Amino acid sequence: MSDNHPKEYYEKKPGFVVKSGTKDQILKKSIDYSVTTDNGQGFMYLEDGNYYQQCQQVSYELSGCSKSKPVPDGQPARIIRTETGNIIIEAMSGDVIIRGRNIRIESTDGNGEVTINSSKIINLKSPITNIQSTIANILGSNNVSITGQSVDTVGGIQNARGVLADLLQGFGIGKVLSLLTKAQKFLR
Repeated sequence: MSDNHPKEYYEKKPGFVVKSGTKDQILKKSIDYSVTTDNGQGFMYLEDGNYYQQCQQVSYELSGCSKSKPVPDGQPARIIRTETGNIIIEAMSGDVIIRGRNIRIESTDGNGEVTINSSKIINLKSPITNIQSTIANILGSNNVSITGQSVDTVGGIQNARGVLADLLQGFGIGKVLSLLTKAQKFLR
C-alpha cells in the first residue's frame, strides 16, 4: 500500500517548535527541517536547498580554538565557499569590518578584477604604500595632489609634465586625443 499523504512533522515543545514537510508561512516554501524558539530564533532548511538562520542579537562562531590540536600554520580555520554563485556580506545599518594579522584580496580569474567603489572617500593609510602594475592611471576630474618631503618621477623612455594649455599649443591634437581617451576610459 502506497502512502499518498505528504510526510509532515510538527512538534511543539516548551520554548521551541520542530517542523518538517510543512510550509513556511512567510516564504511559502516547503520546510525540510527547522527548529524555531518562542523568541523567533532558530534555523530552517528548505526542500529547495536554501538555508536560513536567525538570532536576535550577535551571531558568534569560533573555530580553530583547540589547545590540544591547533590548526597547522598556513591552514584555514574557517572556509566560506560556494560552488556556483556569488557571496554577499552586507551590513544593512552598520559597517563591515575585516580584521586580521594580514588581509589579502585576490582575484584568481585570468581576466580578474578587484573593484573598490565609494560614494564619497577611499582612504589608504600605511607607513609604506606600493602600487605596481603594467599600466597605472591616476585621474582626478578636479585635482590631483602628490606631496612629500621628496618627490621623484622617473620615466624609462619619457617623463613628461605639463598643463592642458601646453598640450593644446605644443604637442598637437594627437596628445590631446590620447589624454581625453585615457580620461574617458578612467571615468567609465
